[in-house]
Amino acid sequence: MMVLHSFSSHLSSGLRKSLLLLFGLFIATVPCRAQSSPGSVLGALAKNVNIDGLETNFDPETGVATAVGEVHIKYDNVEITAGRAEYNSNTKDVIAHENVMIIKDGQIFRGETVTYNFETQDLKANNIRSGLPPVFYNTADMKTNSGALKGESGETARIDGAGTYFTTHDSSHPNFHVTAKSLTIYPGDRIIMHNAKFYVGNLPIFWLPLYVQPLNNELGYFFQPGYDSLWGTFLLNQYGVMYGDHTLAKYHLDLRSTRGVAGGVDFKSLRYANNDNFGKLLLYYAYDNSPGTGTGGRNRRELAPSKDRYRLSFQHRIYLPGPSESTWYLDFNLNKLSDRFMLKDYYFAESRVNPQPDNTIALVKHSDNFVAMLWTRFQMNNFDHTDVRLPELAIDFTRQPLWHTGVYYQSESSLGFYKEKLSNAEASLLQGKIKTQQDNLSGFNGGLTSTVLGSSSGINELAGTTFTDNNSNFHRSTPKLLTTRDQVQQDIANLEAELSDKKFARLHSYHEFLYPMSFGDGGWFNVVPRLGGGASVYNDVSGGQKEFGPTTKGIFQAGLDVSGKFSRTWDDVKNQTLGLDGLRHTFMPYVNYSYLNSDPLVGFPSIDRLNPSTRPRPIDVPLFTAVDDLNTWNVARVGMRNTLQTKRDDATYNWMGLNTYVDLFFQDPEFDRKVSNLYNDFYFRPVPWLSLNIDSQLPIGSSDYNFTELNTSLSWMPTKSFTWSVGHNYLNKNPIFADSSLIFSRIYTRLNENWGFAMNHIYEATDHTLQYQSYSVSRDLTSWVVSVGGLVRNNVNAQKDYGIIVNFTLKDFPQVSLPLDLDPNPTARGGKGG
Repeated sequence: MMVLHSFSSHLSSGLRKSLLLLFGLFIATVPCRAQSSPGSVLGALAKNVNIDGLETNFDPETGVATAVGEVHIKYDNVEITAGRAEYNSNTKDVIAHENVMIIKDGQIFRGETVTYNFETQDLKANNIRSGLPPVFYNTADMKTNSGALKGESGETARIDGAGTYFTTHDSSHPNFHVTAKSLTIYPGDRIIMHNAKFYVGNLPIFWLPLYVQPLNNELGYFFQPGYDSLWGTFLLNQYGVMYGDHTLAKYHLDLRSTRGVAGGVDFKSLRYANNDNFGKLLLYYAYDNSPGTGTGGRNRRELAPSKDRYRLSFQHRIYLPGPSESTWYLDFNLNKLSDRFMLKDYYFAESRVNPQPDNTIALVKHSDNFVAMLWTRFQMNNFDHTDVRLPELAIDFTRQPLWHTGVYYQSESSLGFYKEKLSNAEASLLQGKIKTQQDNLSGFNGGLTSTVLGSSSGINELAGTTFTDNNSNFHRSTPKLLTTRDQVQQDIANLEAELSDKKFARLHSYHEFLYPMSFGDGGWFNVVPRLGGGASVYNDVSGGQKEFGPTTKGIFQAGLDVSGKFSRTWDDVKNQTLGLDGLRHTFMPYVNYSYLNSDPLVGFPSIDRLNPSTRPRPIDVPLFTAVDDLNTWNVARVGMRNTLQTKRDDATYNWMGLNTYVDLFFQDPEFDRKVSNLYNDFYFRPVPWLSLNIDSQLPIGSSDYNFTELNTSLSWMPTKSFTWSVGHNYLNKNPIFADSSLIFSRIYTRLNENWGFAMNHIYEATDHTLQYQSYSVSRDLTSWVVSVGGLVRNNVNAQKDYGIIVNFTLKDFPQVSLPLDLDPNPTARGGKGG
């Protein structure tokens, strides 16, 4: 999937910074108020305001003082020179004419006429121009509007300009500039521009009749041209508009030579600017000319008949009773898609993070001691495998003291109605398997039959390809050889059980008490015994491979946390290169013992269940979310944590750390292990230009479920011109996941003042496949930096994807760059779906 960067809305970011620099300095050039100085020649003038000229006079009847010829006005660090000037003591206006120059803090502003009012702080100017690097500008008419709009601190609340021209290229013939017929600025809020034009040299590139830019967002108009194997040649357009002071809209019109025309609008509520999960509505429609073609040229026949593709996404929070934030709120998270490939084809980056967006509505009550939630999850997209909750009431009490007893309490309880709904593709596959077995059964004579795939392989034909489902518990196993009539009948029953919707009502409640104790000077030795109990009560159970009536599963846990803390300090250890200002070593050995008694329900149609993972499971029940898979365990997690700390910015800084631990199983709830792998989590972050992380687990037991995993990442910037990020993900002999030895690398080097080079690679050593490679060259064009490159993605067992990378960045404002968000993390492993 190709990535293409181009000139973007971040033109608006440049406008914002330029205009704020421009007008902010004007506002600050003259002090707030002047006071009379009766002893001066111009007695009506303000105290500390000196006006000199070849001719000066003051008319006490009109209150007007004038100066003509080589006028020089000085107040503190502000100087104004002009051909003539006058000050009206009644209106508090000072007006300067003829080659006006304002000098403030070393900056120079030139204009024909400048008017400033000491009392209202309003500023008006004509034909102002300045060389305030990196911004060079000229505005024909500019004024600030304070008065009733003035903020509490007296700052200007509105700025209006007309005939504005600015650039960041310091040249008599700039290679780019922007003009606007008129503009209005609300400092700290937004900029409104009318008839805005962008020029490269003297060539106009685009025009906007109206442009509204919120000052606290990197948004606005941008366009993105490029080429991609899936899209063909494309041009993406986005136009940002502000509605009122609370809603930002981004309109899209996208052209793709292979796929066709698409467009939509994104609405975002700025009331939730600090939380992107709430306050947005995304609408997008595409008339797809090639819906049956996926990444790598894969054929997707199920989409071929329909060219209409769409997305509707709604996330919103309503505080009750509102409108201000409160402890009661209602959350909506709704996502309707046309098909299961919609996100992958049009929102590639998002599909890698959240390939199956949820659909939930929740009423939440939040307090310091508990969180209560009444919520529902439902299957809005029938091509997604979903666990449905209609509804669920959950109450979690945070850990809190019980009066003054020293005992702490925490709990979790839920009551709900649950159902697991298969996707259409999963159901279709199972129906096909059942039909095949029924055909085999009808021709069965009681003797041997040919090889038949059992139910254990049914759903798993979808696993690892396009049906990635975090909720699925269908285990991978070797297809069976069915040789008797009874085996075939049993296999049909198993397939029908998988096809049926699993559902039940459940009441789950767990309560835990803890008694923390500390011993020794400074509390270096800590003991926390804990005792917990509860139950999961099931009713109206259906689905699965076994019939269940009303069922209760008891839960009892007893645990003990024991830890110590030892430290030693070396104040004289200092090394500026390694960022050391003193050194302290902290050693913390610990044991977390947990015994859980909870009899498993064999053959039960679990919904909240375990997912395959290479990481160790939590052994504290409150942290264990797969409540249907709670199974008796007896585990001791033994470890030690080493930390090296130093002083930095008047605070303690963790310079290096290593956490080493192992699980000792007296009873393993999942596999037949006596001991887990040996886990080591290591980090080393001595200075901002060097960071190393190593997470490893090494087999020390003899179980088939002991395996090797090693994940390493290194970021290094030895010079200002060179950065390198390299990593290695290694997995060997895991019983669930395939072996892998994935190496990824990112390099950027600045060759000289004008040229730079970057490249990214992903290499899978187990099958000797270079999965991803990209190369780009950047060129400094005085005020712009342009990067051009290409990428290739190797899709296993499919065609390769190609793309072109182009990136435009405004040099003086590096954030003014327009990335195409198709593949923002090229070193992450992509899926194999099509």
